[in-house]
Amino acid sequence: MSNSLFVLYFGLNHHHSQLAHHTVCFGPRYKELIEDIFTRDSLAEDFSLYLHAPCVTDPSLAPPGCGSYYVLAPVPHLGTANLNWDVEGPRLRDRIFAYLEQHYMPGLREQLVTHRMFTPFDFRDQLGAYQGSAFSVEPILTQSAWFRPHNRDSRIDNLYLVGAGTHPGAGIPGVIGSAKATAGLMLEDTHAR
Repeated sequence: MSNSLFVLYFGLNHHHSQLAHHTVCFGPRYKELIEDIFTRDSLAEDFSLYLHAPCVTDPSLAPPGCGSYYVLAPVPHLGTANLNWDVEGPRLRDRIFAYLEQHYMPGLREQLVTHRMFTPFDFRDQLGAYQGSAFSVEPILTQSAWFRPHNRDSRIDNLYLVGAGTHPGAGIPGVIGSAKATAGLMLEDTHAR
């Protein structure tokens, strides 16, 4: 099963035009961090982040002079680390804001207008993701792309699969591709009758 994510959506009363639309912030020990995410029963002290700053290319996504952002931090799913995200979420939020302010977004905490956290609890409770997994099956070669479960069951007639855990994969493009492939198979089977 894949890792989960800690997602932090936030709006500022300042637009950080120095940012790229997409920024990957690698921590000091990326490989070891990934191993920790899949094996440790706690959060690591360090993190790697993906920062999305859509107002860099489309300023209409926030009021004039302001910015909207989100940042993702890979974290263990609930089966690996049974953390209380009601406690850990605010702690991780504060650490991430401090890091972003120090390295990428000077003045962030003073500019903060709104924020929302989305934790492994939310992946589980709001999205129905098993153990709060963000990407369904484990992201290894033998569970990627063509190796994921296919969109038509090979044993049960009229059983179709769609979503992040099926071919072609997770993420919005993968899920849309999965839906398109599954709809195509359903139409194909309907017309074959």
